[in-house]
Amino acid sequence: MGNDQRGKVDFTGYYEATYTASRRPTAVYRYPLYRTPADFQQWPKPHPARSQLEGNDGLQGSQGRLKGLELVWLRDRLQAFLVQVQGSARLQITDGTEMTVGFAGKTDRSYTSLGKSLVKDGKFTLKELSLPLVMDYFQKNPQDLDHYIPLNQSFVFFRETFGAPPTGSLGVPVTGERSIATDKSIMPPGALALIHTQLPYYNNTQQLEFREVSRFVLDQDTGSAIKGPGRVDIFMGTGSKAKARAGVMTQSGQLYYLLLKNAP
Repeated sequence: MGNDQRGKVDFTGYYEATYTASRRPTAVYRYPLYRTPADFQQWPKPHPARSQLEGNDGLQGSQGRLKGLELVWLRDRLQAFLVQVQGSARLQITDGTEMTVGFAGKTDRSYTSLGKSLVKDGKFTLKELSLPLVMDYFQKNPQDLDHYIPLNQSFVFFRETFGAPPTGSLGVPVTGERSIATDKSIMPPGALALIHTQLPYYNNTQQLEFREVSRFVLDQDTGSAIKGPGRVDIFMGTGSKAKARAGVMTQSGQLYYLLLKNAP
């Protein structure tokens, strides 16, 4: 498998985010995550684009198709978008409780990378690209969210998971550094695989440095951005440190699947 039929792939990382949120909309918490519509399976295809569902400002679009399906509200538009990219989140609710949400479905529209759209427009180079850089850019240029977020026409729906650990597309919990996401139209779901790459770890001074690893993993997940035989996303865990590690995880390496050899 891989780009060269010898197992070479590009590795990235994903994580379960932790944010503050509200069960009710307020002047501060304005950006919702949505439940799956009851009639979603009957929606005509192609499905509505992101801007039609949530509006160019990240709020409810003119169609009103998602009205009443708000699950929870976040205070930051980019945070709400990143939860859709990552597929799950652990939320600290303003009433002192905790809420976990997980992937429940998505539209059939294609995924467009926020970071690669910025690279295409010359904001920075592909070599420089990282999640911290993207977040810093939009913190300094929040008005640009109105242009770049709608470019990703894909839209993700969520369900409350009541404290359950994050799960992959197979419906089983994913494990930090031991679960990977691949293109399931190509790769065998649930298969045992061997990866050889470099992962970021915190050193004694709490700085991230890359270390070479060779380990067995389980192919338990998929993702809109993970397409083709040369892409692998490694689950890095939950929380701020996992987010930081996933944000800088861009490495090449090898991926091998362990398959039974037919007897002669």
